[in-house]
Amino acid sequence: MELSRYEFDLLAHVAENGPGVYPWRSLTDALALSGTQIIRVRTSLTERGLLEASGDELRITAAGLAALEPYRVERAVIFAAGFGSRMAPVTLDTPKPLVRVNGVRIIDRLLDALIARDIRDITIVRGYRKADFDVLLEKYPFLQFRDNDAYETENNISSALAAGEKIDNCYICAGDLLVTNPKVIHKYHYRTNYLASYAEETDDWCFTFENGFTGHYQKGGVYCFNQYEIAYWDRADSAKLRADFRRAYETEPEGKDLFWEFIPLVLYRDRYRVEIRPCAKSDIMEIDNFFELVELDPSYENYRSSKSEV
Repeated sequence: MELSRYEFDLLAHVAENGPGVYPWRSLTDALALSGTQIIRVRTSLTERGLLEASGDELRITAAGLAALEPYRVERAVIFAAGFGSRMAPVTLDTPKPLVRVNGVRIIDRLLDALIARDIRDITIVRGYRKADFDVLLEKYPFLQFRDNDAYETENNISSALAAGEKIDNCYICAGDLLVTNPKVIHKYHYRTNYLASYAEETDDWCFTFENGFTGHYQKGGVYCFNQYEIAYWDRADSAKLRADFRRAYETEPEGKDLFWEFIPLVLYRDRYRVEIRPCAKSDIMEIDNFFELVELDPSYENYRSSKSEV
């Protein structure tokens, strides 16, 4: 059963948050729709038997869940092959995704957020100290691994190629992002999108905003969106990605040195329409270096000196 965009937004919101009271004003905030549109969409969904309503109480029906099924995320691919040199000396003996921040491994927060949305087909592409990732199987025995043995000489496009057919109706995530708000992971998506936060000015990688879609992808900008390496790719775009990764790797000048995200966002941008999915800056934390790690977890304050004494 095909859903309009607004029908999807409301139905998925109720599905992911559960039955309860949803005043129309709270829905206008959550979905960024007008009150008039909320009422219109709610009426349509209830008439179609996809939603049950009693006053402000809403509950998705079995038919509603079935209507959402074509939009469900099936899997996730996590790129975790790099060394993480700016986090040294901690990463000299621990891959960055496995570094603990206040007692919890960085990658665990992402994994737990995915699992909370019933996404359990998860593949980690590993490289540096790859055997260290086996420890994750104690907590997550269903994880799958792909090895990128070219991580030292090639950029992360080689991780994308190592993932292969796993890139299909999936999240593609960086394994070294600290997810502080697990609700940024959704079970359902209407189309391909990138997680990003609004910035009046930034010196990080960002997108311009063009009619709801990513525009120019660049380092630094004003009135733009900071990019986070959590992106959903629908089935059609996943198929294009797999082909374009191989094409860029084999035919583009210095193809082996490309960042994977350059393929859909820069190199072959005209083949994709990638939505921007806004989040708060506090939802995702990027730990760029050892000093930022110490700020988050003061237990590392003496780590550098203790390693130098060994």
